[in-house]
Amino acid sequence: MDLIDVRDLDGPNLFALRPVIKLEVRHGDSDQVAEPARKTVRTLFGLEMSDKPLATLQEVVAALHVQIGLAIPAMGVRPLDTPGHQVVFFDWSWRETALEIGRLAHAIVTSGIEGNPGPALINLLDQDRERDDGPLWIRNDQRRIPSVGITGTNGKTTTTRMVAHIVRSVGQHVGWTSTSGVYIDGEQVIEGDYTGPSGARRILEDQAVEVAILETARGGILLRGLAYESNDVSVFLNVSPDHLDMQGVGTVETLAVVKSVVVRVTKPDGLVVLNADDPLVLAQQANVFAPVLLTSQGGAPDAVERHTAADGQAVVSDGKTVWRYLNGSRRPLIELTEIPATYGGAATHMVENALAAIGAAIGLGLSNEQIVDGLRSFSSDMRLNAGRLNVFRLEGRVVVVDYAHNEQGLEVLLSFARRMTGETGQVVAIVGTAGDRTDDQLRGLGTIGVERADRLFLKETGRYLRGREPGEVTARMLEGVASSAHPERLAGTFDGEHVALLTALSETNPGDVIAIMCLEEQLTVLRELRDRGAEEW
Repeated sequence: MDLIDVRDLDGPNLFALRPVIKLEVRHGDSDQVAEPARKTVRTLFGLEMSDKPLATLQEVVAALHVQIGLAIPAMGVRPLDTPGHQVVFFDWSWRETALEIGRLAHAIVTSGIEGNPGPALINLLDQDRERDDGPLWIRNDQRRIPSVGITGTNGKTTTTRMVAHIVRSVGQHVGWTSTSGVYIDGEQVIEGDYTGPSGARRILEDQAVEVAILETARGGILLRGLAYESNDVSVFLNVSPDHLDMQGVGTVETLAVVKSVVVRVTKPDGLVVLNADDPLVLAQQANVFAPVLLTSQGGAPDAVERHTAADGQAVVSDGKTVWRYLNGSRRPLIELTEIPATYGGAATHMVENALAAIGAAIGLGLSNEQIVDGLRSFSSDMRLNAGRLNVFRLEGRVVVVDYAHNEQGLEVLLSFARRMTGETGQVVAIVGTAGDRTDDQLRGLGTIGVERADRLFLKETGRYLRGREPGEVTARMLEGVASSAHPERLAGTFDGEHVALLTALSETNPGDVIAIMCLEEQLTVLRELRDRGAEEW
């Protein structure tokens, strides 16, 4: 039984809605506790262990706690999607002591140890207490401001910005976290991807902030846990294959469970906003403690009807109008043509984001009028939503710059681009992503790009190889192109987003739409468009 990872999770996580120590082991069905380990357990604790390693591991964790005067923690076991990998997890109060207990327990169960670890553990416990080194999560009695947790595979940043804008529009001081940084009232205070607990703590602990809007990604949940015990409002947008085969998550179903932590910690008197059009998201309705508001663009009429018939809330678009369902009746809220970020409803994924933002604002207690005013003044432009579906006119062409980074993101980007073409215009796609996707996902990007666009430019994303060799991401996408029905649509491969855009601009005509998955050269690309006189939509 090999030890893969010992990790301290400071807040709600995949395994429990509280801080736990994660002991990840590779465990075979035939693994048994050997005699040296049994001897150590008898000598140290006076106990006879079973020959089952996982059960024995938990018993030894409990015995080590008792030995140094700590209460036996709550424990559990969960298999990961990685074959043969199991996690034994247990509650903790003192960081270094708990981590060492985890490491010692594994050593005892697998091979036994020499000597008594008790005195060293007690010394470590004293140091932890002196440093007050306990879980960093913000407990309910410590959190002074309302908070909104926003999760999903695609659309988190836009929805976060949209909710923040709506709340700011009513005069409140708002802090938010996102993949681009930490912001307070629109001013960036930390640059970088802060969708994990450190960004959330920065906002929740700032005395100037009155409302916290927290974009929350799966990486932070898996590696550190949430920063807080609960939120007041939560949003679950969607879930699709992305970042699979990482941290033991190999299926989209498990990925949904990871992301569901955000909605499962919503306070019973709060509000959970779920996208009913995504079955894996809708299924979380059974796992939350707070009332649910469903959003939909017509993909789940039966679910919405059942929910609203039982006096549940919903926000629904029929393709023209957004309707609010409340207390068994419905009323029109706003026309899609009045929401600039949706481009008149042509960007259906932006409609999804807008519906979610409306739900979050309802959860915060804003009125219909306040919500509508905020939506009307939010545009997906460089000022309010940089890098997310920024649309430009340039010499009769349309250029769409978007942070799409996975298969679902590319599909909605190309669907939007197709709606923007003229009668004879073509869609030109510039496609590439980071290396931390599976080979099949990379092939899928190549296939989608060449089948949904009229011409495909593949580009390397050099700063985000994430363990892959240069050219490897492009090579996998080329395999997807080769297996498609239209490999002849491939225009070439390029070293980056900027050079691909320059070639695309030189080889397109008025009426064409260039859609670019822009991840690492956004500033360069946007500067190029500005210098050429491009106008934002």
